[in-house]
Amino acid sequence: MPYIEVSLRDNSHRRTRRTIGMDCTENSKEVRCCRYPLVVDFEQFGWDWVIAPKQYEANYCSGECPFAFLQKYPHTHIVHLAAPPGNGGPCCAPRKMSSISMLYFDHDLNIIYGTLPGMVVESCGCS
Repeated sequence: MPYIEVSLRDNSHRRTRRTIGMDCTENSKEVRCCRYPLVVDFEQFGWDWVIAPKQYEANYCSGECPFAFLQKYPHTHIVHLAAPPGNGGPCCAPRKMSSISMLYFDHDLNIIYGTLPGMVVESCGCS
C-alpha cells in the first residue's frame, strides 16, 4: 500500500551575510569611513546626450580610518605598520562597485544601450 511521508522544517533561522562598511546620511555625526548617498544628475553636467537615466544614485565614500578599523583589512593594516615613504596612510575608498545601464546617443546620433561598470558605490572600507 503506497504512502507519503511529509516533514516540515523551520527555516526561519537562515544565516545572513554581514555587510562590510557602514551606511550614513548627510546628517550623520559618524567620522569613520562610511558610504553616503549621492544622486548624480546628468542634466546638471550638461550631458544632454544621455537619454536615460537622467539621474542615478552613485553614492560616495568619506571618513576617517582609525587603527581599530584597519584590523578588518589585513593588507591595509600591514601597510599602515610598514609606513612606506609617500604613504599618506589609510583612506576611505569604495570596496564594492556595481554597474548601471544607460541609453545614450553616440557621435553619429545613434541610440546606444550600454552597461557602465563601476558607477555605483555599494560599500566602503579603508584601504
